[in-house]
Amino acid sequence: MSDFFSTMVDMQREILRAQKAQLDAAQRGLDLSAQIAAAQEVTHKAAEANLKAWKAWASLWGWK
Repeated sequence: MSDFFSTMVDMQREILRAQKAQLDAAQRGLDLSAQIAAAQEVTHKAAEANLKAWKAWASLWGWK
């Protein structure tokens, strides 16, 4: 049988474990968000390059 103090220490450890798990999950979310933002930036640049290429091709054929 454990005493009150030991029970409270165990409870605090469990709370700290849960908080660490929350922080770890939040960090993974932030990391994923950064990757998504980078992918969006690259996609945007690719779309701009594609538009520029189509405009150049159309200009070559006299279409504007």
